[in-house]
Amino acid sequence: MVSPLALLALLALSWATRGAGTGTVVVQAPAQVSGLLNGSLLLPCHLQPLEPNAQVTQVTWMRQDSEGGLHKVAVRHPTRGPSLAEPERIRFASADLLDASLRVSELRAEDQANYSCQFATFPMGSGTAWTWLRVLAKPQNTAEAQEVPLRPSTGEPVPVARCSSKGGRPSANVTWSPFLNGSAKNTVEPGPLPGTYTVLSVFTLVPSRLADGGNITCRVEHESQEEPDLLPVTLAVPYPPEVTISGYDNNWYVGQDKGTLSCEARSNPEPTDYAWDTTTGPLPSFAVAQGTQLLISTNQVINMTFVCRVTNALGTSQKEQTILVQDRKGSPLSPSAIIGIVVALFILFVPWIVYFILHRCRDRNRDPPRPSENGDVSYSQVQRDDPLDGPAESTR
Repeated sequence: MVSPLALLALLALSWATRGAGTGTVVVQAPAQVSGLLNGSLLLPCHLQPLEPNAQVTQVTWMRQDSEGGLHKVAVRHPTRGPSLAEPERIRFASADLLDASLRVSELRAEDQANYSCQFATFPMGSGTAWTWLRVLAKPQNTAEAQEVPLRPSTGEPVPVARCSSKGGRPSANVTWSPFLNGSAKNTVEPGPLPGTYTVLSVFTLVPSRLADGGNITCRVEHESQEEPDLLPVTLAVPYPPEVTISGYDNNWYVGQDKGTLSCEARSNPEPTDYAWDTTTGPLPSFAVAQGTQLLISTNQVINMTFVCRVTNALGTSQKEQTILVQDRKGSPLSPSAIIGIVVALFILFVPWIVYFILHRCRDRNRDPPRPSENGDVSYSQVQRDDPLDGPAESTR
C-alpha cells in the first residue's frame, strides 16, 4: 500500500510536469527525405532553443509500420546515453542534445516508412515532428534492336526493339519516340534486389522498307535521375521485296534502238532471284532477260504487259509494265502530244479571234444608216402657210 506522503509527492510531481513553463516545444524536421538503396542518408531533427530553465530529458525516434504500429529506432538520454535498435547501421549524428539527427547507412527497402522524432523536455513538455523516408534505387537502362526471324510476312506486328530499366525503385516510366506506326507493351517484374522493379518495354511494328534502318529512342524517366535517359536504337527490319520497273517513257516506236526495262527491288535481306515473264505466259522471242534487265527488240508493233518477279528469304513480289511499240507512220498521237497541240493552236489563234471580234465591232459603229425597203426616201422642209394668206389650194 502506498503511504499518504508518497501519494502526495507523486501528485505534486505530475502536476509540475504537465503545467510548468509557459513556452512551446518546437521540433523541426523535413516532411520527406530520400536516399538510394544500399546508400546512406541523414534524418534531420532539431529542437529550437529552450527557455533558460528548461532542459531536454529524452529524445526518441519511432518508425511506423504499414499497419500503423510504432517501433523504437533510437533513444538518447542526457545521462544514460544512446540506445539504438541497429547500432551497426543507425547512429546519432551529433552529441548536441538539441540535434537529434540520425545517420542511417546501408539503406534497405524496408527502411521506407514514416519516422517520428520526439523531444521530451522539463518543464515545457514534449514536441514531435514526422518525416517520410523514401528509399530509391537507380535503375540500369539498356536498349537494343531485336533480331526479327526470317519468315514470310503475315502483315502482323513483330518485335523490333527492346528497352529494359532494371532494378529501379519505384518502377521507371518507359516510352518510345517516334512511334513509326508501331506500338509498345510494357511489363513490370521484380528486380534483382528486394523491393526493386524491372520494366521491360517491347516495341512492335509491321515490317516495311520505311521501318528498316529507322531510328527510334527509348526514353526512361526515374526519380533518381535528374534528366531522362535517352537510348537510341537503329532498327534492322526484314521485309519482302518492293519492286519498281523503269526505262519505258511511253514513246517507243518501230525502228528505234532496243528498249530496255530495268527491274529494281528494295528488300532485307537482299533479293536472291529476278525473273521476267508476261501476263500471258513466257517471254516472246523479241524479249531477252539479262538479270535485272529486259532487252526488247522494237522491230515490230508491240502491245504487251511484262512482269518482273523478285524473291528474297521472306517471299516474292512483282511489278507489271505495259509496253506499246507503235508504227511511226500510223501511230496515234499520245494524250500528252494531243494536249500539247491543242494548247499551241489555242495560243496561236486566240489573238486573231480577239482582233477579228474587236475590228468587226468597230466597223459596225462606223456604218451609215441602211436604205428603207421601199426605196430611197427624201425629206424636204415643210413650211407652214401664214394664216393671213388664206387657205391653201389643194391639189389632187
